[in-house]
Amino acid sequence: MAACPLSAGAQSGRTARKFTRNTLKEWGLASLADDAEAIVGEFVANAVSHAARSAESGQPLGLRLLRRTGEVMCAVLDPSDIAPVLRMPDRNEEAGRGLQMVDALSDVWGWSPVTGRGKAVWAILFCALSTLLALT
Repeated sequence: MAACPLSAGAQSGRTARKFTRNTLKEWGLASLADDAEAIVGEFVANAVSHAARSAESGQPLGLRLLRRTGEVMCAVLDPSDIAPVLRMPDRNEEAGRGLQMVDALSDVWGWSPVTGRGKAVWAILFCALSTLLALT
């Protein structure tokens, strides 16, 4: 597992994406880096947005990357209790498509409450068989 503390500032997305890319490279999973980086960037943008509107904005955000056999889980912790919702925005709306991107790039995603801390929004990317064979 790898962890990265994040602030609720604008630079958090960049920090999280860079940490994700570097960690996956270290783990020999660079083939997952583009998708994981995009997913983490979306999760962090949402977390920063919710933290800015939340009374709990003083609580830190966090990124966790978990490598398990055959998969990588990316999770962002934030102080909000508001569940993420996959929306279908109108064609003319400028926002609201981020979770559609996450849904398309990940093999599975969701969220879990974290007692006393808000929630964790997570996505799982399965490793290709060729990637697994290269690691053994």
